[in-house]
Amino acid sequence: MKKVLCFFVVMCCYCIDNQAQNSLLKLNKSNYAQIITDGVLDENEWFDAKAITIEGLTETLVTVYLKYDTENLYVAFKNLTNSENSNHNAEVLISSNLEAHNWGEQCYWFHSSYSNCSAVGQYYYWEDCSALPMGWIANNFPFKEGNDNIEFRISFSKLGLNPSAGIQIKMAFKISNPLEQHGYWPEVANIANPDTWGTITFN
Repeated sequence: MKKVLCFFVVMCCYCIDNQAQNSLLKLNKSNYAQIITDGVLDENEWFDAKAITIEGLTETLVTVYLKYDTENLYVAFKNLTNSENSNHNAEVLISSNLEAHNWGEQCYWFHSSYSNCSAVGQYYYWEDCSALPMGWIANNFPFKEGNDNIEFRISFSKLGLNPSAGIQIKMAFKISNPLEQHGYWPEVANIANPDTWGTITFN
């Protein structure tokens, strides 16, 4: 009985530690070409990006790529159309303050589907939507040339950040389908709770 209990405790600790590790990303500054936000994932653009996956909503895993340079943060969502030809919305959630536990002026919401929508301090705000928003951009539906990807370019000036070495922020990536089913990275993330988001460190 003691052996079984010890095994259970060890496995619980492993799972918690593994979950924590999976929500931590370190990004090295990119010195290569800037991203053209056209939904075409050019290998020369994304080869030096970090990659994570979102499971559960599509037959093929949705891969999210993340990188940055001096001026911008870049995010790409790959494989956003399922076998029934339903497109999935892509959202980027950012908190510039690791110590903040609730949505406030340090939290940013970016959404791309048929338009680009964003807000500061709140999410699901549909009053600020534009094909050419200020401080950021993403390609939109309908997808073109057989691609089913969305690329974001978000300026650090929009976020009020200077991405120097050691700076940390909280981020989460979200996809949703027309049935309002959601998938996240980290898997435990929730849009309403920044404490559940991952930690990104700029190197």
